[in-house]
Amino acid sequence: MKISVSFATFNGADASPILFMGNAERAIPTIAELGYDGVDFFSRNPSDYEERKAARMLEKNNLGVGVVMPAALAGEGLTMSDPDEAVREEFMRRIRPIIDFASDMGGMVSMGLIRGSKRPEEQDEVFFDRFADSCRRMLDMAERKNVPLVIEPINRSEINTLNSSIESYDFIRKYDLPVYLMLDTFHMFQEDDSVLRSLEVCRDYIKHIHFLDSNRLAPGMGDRDMEQIYGKIKDLGYDGYLCLEALRRPDGLTVAKKGIEFFRKIGVKRG
Repeated sequence: MKISVSFATFNGADASPILFMGNAERAIPTIAELGYDGVDFFSRNPSDYEERKAARMLEKNNLGVGVVMPAALAGEGLTMSDPDEAVREEFMRRIRPIIDFASDMGGMVSMGLIRGSKRPEEQDEVFFDRFADSCRRMLDMAERKNVPLVIEPINRSEINTLNSSIESYDFIRKYDLPVYLMLDTFHMFQEDDSVLRSLEVCRDYIKHIHFLDSNRLAPGMGDRDMEQIYGKIKDLGYDGYLCLEALRRPDGLTVAKKGIEFFRKIGVKRG
């Protein structure tokens, strides 16, 4: 397994789970020096000079990219499932260069907040049919670039669709979509009846994992048995990234160091 942290060239909100933000010339060498293998890259505009510079710096520091995170599009009101066709078309226009960027970086693209929430008056089937259609449109772009797409289950305080791992697993199977799952233990603690059982059920679809304690900080900073969960993930044969998509409490560097302490304790070293 490999270990990574969340990174963005822009400064997000205080509550955003981006461990390193802003100055790539300072952040990226620090991430490498700490002993991480890569990042999840929050992208707002891949043609932006700072994002391109960060991409070059990641390569220079031998850091990979697990997933490109386009959550900033949702912050602009662009989602895959908006009832307004014009909004969906603008979303597709904006997601194409992000998929191209992920291809250049050897990463995947997350469908988390960008899938959008269902409106109160809307039937579930109508929403999910529209979301599935947008998934297929994204797949037309992504498959040409060999970029896997991953759905992230997110807790109900942030979005009202596909909150649990099993819901997301069932959605993929119902619509027979060649997409995968990016599971996040922080959300799993809130939405899944059993994290260990969900990992077992979803095992064939798991492509990426955000590995966080109960308080959305590094493992060992909360109250869950993260060693047990790591053991289960290892037993399943998972060999992708364990990413700290964590809050900066008290600051990003402290959380990243705590993460390294945990991973070294259980024997995970830089790949």
